[in-house]
Amino acid sequence: MYLYIYDSFLNHKKYTDLLTKIEKRITDLGIKGKVAKLSVLKNMKELILDGVREGVQTVVVIGNSQSFTKVINIVANLDVALALIPVENDSNIAKVLGIPPGVLACDVLASRIIKKIDLGKINNHYFISNTQIINGDILIEYDQFKIQPTTTQNRIAFYNLADPGSNVASKPDDGLLEAVITPMKSTLFGKKAIPETVLPFKKIKITSNTEEQVAIVTDEEIIMKTPADISVSPAKLKIIVGSDRQFE
Repeated sequence: MYLYIYDSFLNHKKYTDLLTKIEKRITDLGIKGKVAKLSVLKNMKELILDGVREGVQTVVVIGNSQSFTKVINIVANLDVALALIPVENDSNIAKVLGIPPGVLACDVLASRIIKKIDLGKINNHYFISNTQIINGDILIEYDQFKIQPTTTQNRIAFYNLADPGSNVASKPDDGLLEAVITPMKSTLFGKKAIPETVLPFKKIKITSNTEEQVAIVTDEEIIMKTPADISVSPAKLKIIVGSDRQFE
């Protein structure tokens, strides 16, 4: 059984025609299921847990990357498959997973190519894409090494799933995360990136070098704080992918 979760922003009338086409395609493909439309009065976790108790085996998120990442921490410990129907063409997560936007995503869903992929974990919070720190005065404990940025202006990202076109060779099915440390140098023409350092890892610890906590942005939405342990959870999530995905 499928559970379709519609994000609340889809209530805007500009999505009406697209949703009608998506629903028609779902019906034509014979993959109809329960529908849950989010609002301030409906709790996503309760909707999913209620669905699982009633026999739901696949949770389908209709929305964007932010909609999708909200569901990750709910389904990560459940025996269900997760799928995404993106309503726009700007979802990097969807592109890596090989999922086209709109109606075409319904065909990927119906094909049911299921892969188990890794998730990153920062303290007790799972993430699918990446977590990053901007200009943080931090210390990274990596195996027996202690590393810190060489400049005060820097970007440090921890990838499970790299953005399309990125130079970072991060795959969501290799049992590793990648730490990418990019120092920035100020010049007359603005900031210039110094060659980055890439560290594949399974577990890493981050602490602040000052008394102030450093902000860590996870999946472009959730704000965490140091100190933090970041680790990989191999093959943690069952997910429906397309044939054009960017990994095996």
